[in-house]
Amino acid sequence: MKKKWIVCIILPFLISCGNDDVTQKQRFLIRGNNALAEQNYRDAQRFLQEALKIDSCYTPAVNNLGVVFYEQSQYSKAVLAYNNTLDCDPMYIDAYINRANAFYELREYYRALDDLEYAKSQLPDSVKVHFMLGLVHSKLRRYDQSLNAFNRALQLDSSNAEIWINRGSVKYYQDKYDQALEDLEKALELDPFEGNAYNAIALIAIENEDYQKALEMLEKALSFEANEPYYLNNRGFVYLQMGELEKAKEDIDASIVYDASNPWAYRNKGLYYLKKQQYDEALKLLKQAARLDPYAEKVHYYLAQTLIQMGQSAEGCNLLQTAVNDGYASHEELKGICQ
Repeated sequence: MKKKWIVCIILPFLISCGNDDVTQKQRFLIRGNNALAEQNYRDAQRFLQEALKIDSCYTPAVNNLGVVFYEQSQYSKAVLAYNNTLDCDPMYIDAYINRANAFYELREYYRALDDLEYAKSQLPDSVKVHFMLGLVHSKLRRYDQSLNAFNRALQLDSSNAEIWINRGSVKYYQDKYDQALEDLEKALELDPFEGNAYNAIALIAIENEDYQKALEMLEKALSFEANEPYYLNNRGFVYLQMGELEKAKEDIDASIVYDASNPWAYRNKGLYYLKKQQYDEALKLLKQAARLDPYAEKVHYYLAQTLIQMGQSAEGCNLLQTAVNDGYASHEELKGICQ
């Protein structure tokens, strides 16, 4: 749901046949950008590096080399390229925005926030900056600040379905389900083929324990993106709730194949083994989910259940208390199990 921003420059004087260094590096830049647009990353990198042989501080080429790495999920390399861009030109705003994207993927949210706040100071009416600020604040669970950022983005561009989806998602996190649905339905008016909107509606249906509707929404989302790991993982969770455990495992395993870094997939696979009463496997996977994201919903609750079933009541009850504090278990459940 995020966007990558590539710097492209228009060079009308390239119709000349000049072979000076300026003309040559601009030609390599254009060829690199064209290859990048075609997702031909090998040639894109080669052409951009040729431009940099001529001028190591040719900032559009350094920046776009970072985009080449970013597009291949080489986020640390992308950050280094954006650092080099800013060493050459500390005022190159696109590099701050691109670096924030890379920091976001590396889960270095505060560093992303620093870059975006600077970009906002220079471009106060940039939709993409406010959009990214909304995403970062959401990851930091600063939901009011996230809403403010998305609200500002919508003031600047109310026709952008992605912004409506993300604002709806924040309202979902705040348990404002009716308001979230309004935003998601607006997104689908703008783009009826937006799988993320159907996925978010499915999450609301799950909260309402309407698993059949959730399944229908996820099937719709997957009809647009059959291999999208988050949709597959969420459908797997729905199957778990419906008692169709083997279908659930198939979806969750596929999700992990496509994205091995998603803590929710490991949480759901742990829940699968918990339901199968294979507690050793459940414990291993739930601990992995908690390491990746200690805030993953109900991960401490499922860990507590697993440990209690394994006879490790003291540790299990401590985690159950954490689940109570997080709002995922009741005091009555804690008392009934642990006292």
